[in-house]
Amino acid sequence: MRVIVGYGNVLRGEDAFGVDVIKKLQKFYLKNTKLISAFQLTPEIVLELLEADEIIFIDACSNAKNHYTLACSLSEQSRFNFSHHISPKTIIAMLESLYDKHPNFFIYSM
Repeated sequence: MRVIVGYGNVLRGEDAFGVDVIKKLQKFYLKNTKLISAFQLTPEIVLELLEADEIIFIDACSNAKNHYTLACSLSEQSRFNFSHHISPKTIIAMLESLYDKHPNFFIYSM
């Protein structure tokens, strides 16, 4: 199953990019796809990703040099972990270390 996670703060204008993408995608029937809209990534979201073969993270990016970025390297993600906001890197690491799950993943930022 593919899981698409769009996240961002709807109160901060363009930061809601990921949430807006999920709203648009909900209008279509996407076979074998689960859509998740979130204010931010939290550890609890890992439980919703356990059955995923592929995860797509969608978020706004405030410092992108281009208008669109596709990042597949987790080494570029933040290494700082905060309990109220964590990175896709941490989510993937939790899936791997806690549940021995190794989904393919993509990170889209705009």
